[in-house]
Amino acid sequence: MNELRERFLGIIEEHVKREGKDELIKWLDGSDFFQAPASTRFHGSYDGGLVEHSLNVYDALKDMVSRESPGEFSDETVAIVALLHDLCKVNFYKRGTRNVKQDGKWISVETWEVEEKAPLGDHADKSIIIIQQFIKLTVDEIMAIRAHMGAWDNANQGGSRVISNIFDRSKLAVMLHMADMTATYLIEGKRELNG
Repeated sequence: MNELRERFLGIIEEHVKREGKDELIKWLDGSDFFQAPASTRFHGSYDGGLVEHSLNVYDALKDMVSRESPGEFSDETVAIVALLHDLCKVNFYKRGTRNVKQDGKWISVETWEVEEKAPLGDHADKSIIIIQQFIKLTVDEIMAIRAHMGAWDNANQGGSRVISNIFDRSKLAVMLHMADMTATYLIEGKRELNG
């Protein structure tokens, strides 16, 4: 995990020059960001899964931008939206147990559970709120983070067109969503809590 932390902070130090960056790093270090899972039971549901997922999204987005839109987005913007898109998951999970049947017997296994400590809004909205406590985002960065869940966004599930409207206006938003899906389904997949 230390290697992932150092890589994450190295990218932030190299590319992000905005006022408030140092306070953001201090907040991340005081949180569970570098130890937290990325989800309860899907991708990255293990110690360090969140920082690993964030770095995988960064790598996928950086590659996509270099191929599809060279020079269109700054290294700073790519780093910010990719590395910080899931800050809503900071201080969000706790360890728990559940019973599963194995070889005909019930056993208790360790798992992750949600423990919402800061109900600031839905997934992407909460990430934007947290980020903007430290650094100012551009409108395109806000749209990208807001729409990164794509069809899995609660607004989309309720029939809202906000995600498709953002995708119509922001190539960065489309690419962040695709990078998130690439990281989640093609790079990470499902791995057990202690696996």
